[in-house]
Amino acid sequence: MTTRVTLAQGMEEVLAEEARLAALPQSEAEQFWMQDAAHMHAIEDFYFPGADNQQQRLRFYRATQDCRPVLVYIHGGGWIGGSIELNESAARALAAQSGRHVLSISYRFAPAHPYPAALSDCIAAIQWLQSGSAPTALTQHLNRQDIAIGGASAGANLALTTALSLPLNTFTALVLFYGVFDDDMSVQSYTEYPDGPGMTRARMEMLFQNYDPKNLRRSDPLVIPLNADLKGMPPTVVAAAEIDVLRSENEAIAQRMLAAGVEVTSWIEPGVTHGYINRGRMLPGARNTLTRAAGVLASTGG
Repeated sequence: MTTRVTLAQGMEEVLAEEARLAALPQSEAEQFWMQDAAHMHAIEDFYFPGADNQQQRLRFYRATQDCRPVLVYIHGGGWIGGSIELNESAARALAAQSGRHVLSISYRFAPAHPYPAALSDCIAAIQWLQSGSAPTALTQHLNRQDIAIGGASAGANLALTTALSLPLNTFTALVLFYGVFDDDMSVQSYTEYPDGPGMTRARMEMLFQNYDPKNLRRSDPLVIPLNADLKGMPPTVVAAAEIDVLRSENEAIAQRMLAAGVEVTSWIEPGVTHGYINRGRMLPGARNTLTRAAGVLASTGG
């Protein structure tokens, strides 16, 4: 049974809008949630070669015209969906407030492309950015010696596992919003909110079945990064939603990182549900989280 919840300001209205938009094409939700997003100096689309040399789209957000460090941002969607556009409000807010340009990248989806396809595409994006193969129209605006990486939900999983897959000095910061870091569904938050609102236990079971049909997560920390050696990770933000089945594993990853000597800034945003950072036009808690995360990003790197 779901625990009785106290919703944050604006959360009830957000849930009503999510229910309304769920019956409409995804493009309607994309347009609705990006309204009132932060103004950018420029927004440009590029393509990078994925791990199998397929074309993958990325969107480049520049709040100013000068050369800046970069945040590579990975959208959520349970490894099976989502889009750059659904995360546009958050990406723009981070670009506007962090002192970094933002590259929001795409990747292949399960079940057509199960693990490790999405992770491999994220790694390929970083290697392409570092290699000099990226177009000058993109790289002339970037300090590629100062790359942060982040994401939300499955995107946070991919951000952390990308960092774990590459040399330890690759990234100057990590930003993890309500990520998938474990598959233990006996923990407190799963017990409190198995049926939502927002993410549910049944949906998480389905997502794991699609992303990891071979059940590799039993032994592979690049599926379940709570089991990884986290030593050497860069300064990290871990922001969790209070009303979310994933809250407990976000608390756990923050504690594991601290124990491994990582500099961690973590908090639980009260009264909000999974996916909340993309609801900034209606939700003060989303704007609070993005501002706090941007502040940490502004203080990291060179």
